[in-house]
Amino acid sequence: MSPAPAGLIRVGPSRGSQGFLSSSIAMITPDLLTPSEVLTNLIAALFVIPIIVGFVIKAPKWVVLGFIGILFSFSDSTWGELRSQGGNIYSRGVGLFYFSLLNLILFTAGAALLIKRLANPYGPRMAPPMAKYFGAFAFLLAGHVVAGLLLGIDLDVILGQSGFINVLNMLMFMFLIISAFESDRDMTRLLFMILAIAVVRGAFGGVRYFLFDGDTANPYRNFEGLNIKIFFFDISDNFVAALAAFCAAWLLASPKVKLNIFTKVFLLGVLCLEVAAVALSFRRSSLIGLGLMFVFLFLRLPGQRKFFFALIAAALLAAVASVFFQHRLQFSTVNDGGILQSLFYDIAPSRGGIKDNRFYELYAAAQSMEGHWLFGRGTWGTFSGDRELLSYHGDDFGFVHSGFGHMILKTGFVGLALFLGMLVTYVMFYLRHRHSLAGNARLVADAGFAGFLFWIPTLLIGTPIIEFRTMLLMGLSLAMPFIAVGLQRYQAPSYQVQAHYAVA
Repeated sequence: MSPAPAGLIRVGPSRGSQGFLSSSIAMITPDLLTPSEVLTNLIAALFVIPIIVGFVIKAPKWVVLGFIGILFSFSDSTWGELRSQGGNIYSRGVGLFYFSLLNLILFTAGAALLIKRLANPYGPRMAPPMAKYFGAFAFLLAGHVVAGLLLGIDLDVILGQSGFINVLNMLMFMFLIISAFESDRDMTRLLFMILAIAVVRGAFGGVRYFLFDGDTANPYRNFEGLNIKIFFFDISDNFVAALAAFCAAWLLASPKVKLNIFTKVFLLGVLCLEVAAVALSFRRSSLIGLGLMFVFLFLRLPGQRKFFFALIAAALLAAVASVFFQHRLQFSTVNDGGILQSLFYDIAPSRGGIKDNRFYELYAAAQSMEGHWLFGRGTWGTFSGDRELLSYHGDDFGFVHSGFGHMILKTGFVGLALFLGMLVTYVMFYLRHRHSLAGNARLVADAGFAGFLFWIPTLLIGTPIIEFRTMLLMGLSLAMPFIAVGLQRYQAPSYQVQAHYAVA
């Protein structure tokens, strides 16, 4: 997916007369499958599901590391390409099932995790502050399923990616990650994997950018006719780079971390590479998110280290700004535009009213609510407006460019309150425990919270809720502080009968 998709999501209300049973079957096997294809799918499921369940119960870390490896390595964005291939690893299997194979594996892993928990009810509780929100969103989705079926909406549309099912995917992945890491060695392995894959991706993007034409998914050049090469268009690729940059900067700036000269040079190279990846991607939300991450790191450093960090950050910021703003000003129609004009060229009030800037989409969505503010228009709900001004939507009006706005459109203020409550609970948990952490645990927790800060601009002006990869990476950000706190403070002997918190 991407921040400006046009017809990339398989949505749109299909108001047939199918009943619940036929809709349920359609969710598993599309209507056009032959009997032999159905049998093949069934045999494959019977073979694969026990393997996944076994891995989740006995070796969950390998399932999680496999997921993270895929999420960090493969882009999901096809918006901006002149010749789209029509699919990628995140949509693989949609032709046979209405969910991708990765999503089906996640569902299976979630079910296995539930079985594991029920088999050991006195075991460690996984992030109990967040568990209630998973239950609330599951209950809310069940309500939408019942209401949608009564209205004649097909089940595949109700549970489609354009609703809020990815919020549940995010929470399932968060719980799966928390259950997988059980030692300091696991945290070290996670940090190494983040840095290693980010470096490989960064090197790949750098070669593509400096020696060739950059990312082929480039709407600025392909659709707007602007002479711009970009490093990575997918917001999730920017997140991977920003997270690695934060980890490298944290290790370099932390007074309690002793590094040899070769490691310092390597980490400094990683920092420069990943910051360049974000800056040369020319994504406003990514650059603001990276800025929030480094402001947070600055505030976390002791006084004697802040001056050193400020010098490095100022040098990087000057280099980034000189390139970023020069390219972004190509979008502006104002001749005397400056820094703010380059950042907010499409939402500036000087462009002549609500219909001439990006807020028109949200305005049109608000006008379409028609008394559905409390519970929303349903997971299948759409909005309407001036189709010429909203031409970038194509024929898909089932999403808006705001994660919070999307939650209102689909679930109303009830769903938005749950979503905000979940994020506030996460922030309060981190703030409550941050001073008690040290070593790798502190780095993991800080990196997770910094990752959450990176996603804030995307939640405000992007389309994260409808993007499977984005929401799972957001789930990684949410999980990391719980991993750190659980391993450092709440591990308890497995033979204890009373309930305890492995992850607070």
